[in-house]
Amino acid sequence: MTSQYVSCASHHKGVLHSWIEPVSFRTTLKMVKELVISIPARFIILPILCVLGIFLPPIFLNVSGLPVYSLLYLAFGMHFLFPKSLRQYHGAEHKVFSYKGLISKVRIKAINRASIVNRGCSTNVVVVYFTSVCLGALLLIAAQINGSTALMISSYGSLIPAILTERLMKAWPKIYISKVSAFLQRTITTTEPDRHHLLAAITSYRQLAEMEFPHRIKRMKKERTTNMAIVDVTIIPIGTEGPSVSDYVVNIQRVLESFGDQITFQLTPMSTLIEGELPVLFKVLEAIHEVPFEHGIKRVATNIRIDDRRDKKQTMASKLESVQSKLQS
Repeated sequence: MTSQYVSCASHHKGVLHSWIEPVSFRTTLKMVKELVISIPARFIILPILCVLGIFLPPIFLNVSGLPVYSLLYLAFGMHFLFPKSLRQYHGAEHKVFSYKGLISKVRIKAINRASIVNRGCSTNVVVVYFTSVCLGALLLIAAQINGSTALMISSYGSLIPAILTERLMKAWPKIYISKVSAFLQRTITTTEPDRHHLLAAITSYRQLAEMEFPHRIKRMKKERTTNMAIVDVTIIPIGTEGPSVSDYVVNIQRVLESFGDQITFQLTPMSTLIEGELPVLFKVLEAIHEVPFEHGIKRVATNIRIDDRRDKKQTMASKLESVQSKLQS
């Protein structure tokens, strides 16, 4: 999420879905809906139990219930209750942001080797809040303020440094905040992701990058010094719900676009022609072969023909021009 766009990728019944929307009230509702249908039941039950624990004892038992600021502890402490799947998506997100190269599905193995610790993680806010609560309460108790009152004041007052976490990261507590946050990220709030977690993170990131920071997904132009090979490839997803495969073709074309100026490609009614350096073409073929699998298909048949001429430079355009010139002679 940036100040202008929200990007989301998620799996539903094993199929990857994604969307990107401008920041708005409608988009916020869409985000909330996505969270509600995705989170485990305990993430809904715990706040309900907390609210009941606050209000029911005084009403029915005439005794004090939980303090209202317990809701703050629950909100900030949710990071420590993430289920494994959410910790894996969280870890995948961190790896995508930590990776220094171009963000692309073809680089998924390299991205997976990136650091799972991220400087901008919201775990920083959690560290600042609970540290401030503890320090604030101790200082108030030292000032002869009642313990329960000191804890209440500190719990509410600690919202201020939590809001200012980003600024505090640049001040004297930076080393403490960073180290504690990094430890929590490695041991509690994130877990090493699987391939499908990384694919979701990469998909969501690329959607956002197209709008906000395209340099992270597009390679600068460079001079090619080796001969080009040409590939004719047909990818057939087996087991689709209907006879049309145009949705899969669209997704494949998007993957091809992610390779920037490394390749040239042309869609035909029966196949796709791709031109590029042979090592790049093999990476491209692996990436587009995976597309139907990423969208829930269990079997894929891929037909590949490679034309690799080494005695002279050859391109798709030059092959056509050669035939056309002979037709006209």
